[in-house]
Amino acid sequence: MNENHAQRRFTRRTLVMTASAPHKKRPFSAIAALFLAHAALAGGAELAEWPHSRGDAAMKGLSATDIRPPLTLAWQFETMKAKRSDGEMLVSTAIVRQGKVYVGCKSGNFYCLNLDDGKKIWEAEAKGAFDGAAAFAGELVVAGCQDGFIYAWNAVTGKEVWKFETDAEVHASANVWTDPATKKDHVVIGSYDYNVYCLDALTGTKEWAAETGYYINGGAAIGSGKVVFGGCDSVLHVHDVLTGKEEKVIEVGAYIGNNVAIADDVVYVSHYGNRVGAYSLADGMRVWEYGEREFEFYSAPAIFEKFVVVGGRDKRMHGIDRITGKGLWEYKTRDQIDSSPVICAGKTVLFGSDDGYLYALNLADGKEVWNYEIGAPVKASPAVAGDWILIGADDGVLYAFKNGQLKSETK
Repeated sequence: MNENHAQRRFTRRTLVMTASAPHKKRPFSAIAALFLAHAALAGGAELAEWPHSRGDAAMKGLSATDIRPPLTLAWQFETMKAKRSDGEMLVSTAIVRQGKVYVGCKSGNFYCLNLDDGKKIWEAEAKGAFDGAAAFAGELVVAGCQDGFIYAWNAVTGKEVWKFETDAEVHASANVWTDPATKKDHVVIGSYDYNVYCLDALTGTKEWAAETGYYINGGAAIGSGKVVFGGCDSVLHVHDVLTGKEEKVIEVGAYIGNNVAIADDVVYVSHYGNRVGAYSLADGMRVWEYGEREFEFYSAPAIFEKFVVVGGRDKRMHGIDRITGKGLWEYKTRDQIDSSPVICAGKTVLFGSDDGYLYALNLADGKEVWNYEIGAPVKASPAVAGDWILIGADDGVLYAFKNGQLKSETK
């Protein structure tokens, strides 16, 4: 998810913070159900998997893991040799399934690692960088590459099963939607050829394509029967996830560099107009808009109950009231925050910063509860697989932390 000449062409616009007329509080049943499902699957312990780059297909940035600082660095894996001057070397978020970690890097290498010790299981090579996170589709792991191809490998063996060629670079994260009627998996991913594609996950055959007005840099969120994404054309695109039919276009007015998030028929977006907004999927109307400083937002929002949490290039992590759009708290780091936060167990916010630290904050008030100095800018979003926390940095290294011990275990 690197920045590019499209970003440099963006003209900064001054927006005025607005709020919609009073509206009814929306239920949080979908989010509550997610946490109950996680708990049921884990039998009271967190499941050591992170199958979606942002926690789920709606990209809400949630984990059921209860973070217990201090976290302990368990292992490191160097995806490539990198110098600090090389810039963004590992910005892709890892995904985790069945004891294996999957991540790609700027060198064009895609790795499958053992979760317990970080040892390499298999490696695939492409002719371009991997910026966006991968996704699981049945027995396959799928990722887009800057060489213009979308690749699918057997997740166990690493053997290439298919690849689909777009007409430009692919920076976006992949997402997967399973049709509840047919149980068939579909890969949804955007390209710099201005299109978002829906592919048959088994064969890589194109099922539909949604054309936009410019590059697609962020992943497409899937929820409420819709696929929603933004891009360099400064609008939110809403399409039927099954047919690809366009349902509405919502003007945002600024470049959208990362994925949006969907919760309870509302889409949440951060953008280069220096604001964070909430929009109704039903009618496309803006519910609220947040932002006071003239600094862009590249970090994608995380959504939990009454909170929207998002990092800014004003060096701050922002806690926002989900209903009113008013600021609840801010936490200031030493540099800009492009890392998208993950909210853990409704209590803790995990994220990285360009100041080279991994942070954990209290969700309720934004107070710091733990930090770790990695020493290189951290733009990737954390992956939280049970008691494993994985995050990449600009030094090309994937860092794996273990959650702290329960109090009862340390007596």
